[in-house]
Amino acid sequence: MSIGLMTPERYRAILSEYDAILAHACAMSDRLVGRTVVERHLSYAETIFTKLLCHAISLRKLSPTPERSSPPELWDIGAACAIARTLIEAFDALAYISLQTILPPERELRILVWELHDQEHRLHMLENIGAAGPGVEEIRTSAKTLHGMVTTHAFYTDLSNDMKGKIAAGKAPAYFRSQKDRNAASGINHDYYISVTTFLSQYVHTLPFALSQLTLTHAGDSGALQVVAMPLQYSMLFIAKTIVGIGSLWPHAQVQISADLLTILDRWLVLAEQGVKGVGR
Repeated sequence: MSIGLMTPERYRAILSEYDAILAHACAMSDRLVGRTVVERHLSYAETIFTKLLCHAISLRKLSPTPERSSPPELWDIGAACAIARTLIEAFDALAYISLQTILPPERELRILVWELHDQEHRLHMLENIGAAGPGVEEIRTSAKTLHGMVTTHAFYTDLSNDMKGKIAAGKAPAYFRSQKDRNAASGINHDYYISVTTFLSQYVHTLPFALSQLTLTHAGDSGALQVVAMPLQYSMLFIAKTIVGIGSLWPHAQVQISADLLTILDRWLVLAEQGVKGVGR
């Protein structure tokens, strides 16, 4: 992923690579249709996988195809980066809840704290707008029940005092493991992860970095192609990791991989683990 001149030919090659990875992931999803899932972490995995694929498909639809573009077409670079950022967050959740190799008690508590965060977050939003009624009370009751299940769980004593304090204050975090620890458990180079998410976030938010880049690029030129290619490239790494993860959860969902696609996936998986600096050594 060098920052060299992005020619239309190179960009089309990236699109072709993305299409191949996405098609393979969708084929795996098709094999999960109709499957009965009992375990909670697998049920969540199936839903998150579908969500991640929806983002991947939307990103592809937003990514321009040069030969089909006709000036003065506008390329929504910010939206592409936002979707790629959301796709990465979906992988984070998938890995944390379902893919990482941990003991059952910790997985159970991860899900409980995750669900507690959801209920408390909903409750705080409703309280902030002065909402009332049976629906609000149901959420409040659910939050209290989950809070009790969390604080009496056998693995709760293993949490840091900081995490326990947040939970006691009614501000349970979605994750009680740090991003750095989660990346390590997922085989993701942390420095590369931070670089990727920071880049994408610059375009999600209306900040000087994004504005300065957008004023220097026009749809169809090499600078614009370079920018629109980045969300695709960054996403491919996490789709590749997802393919491996889903295959480990459901071996029957694995689809035969061509030699060319295997080479592509291996390259992204190496980048995920080593980062750009590691690959360049």
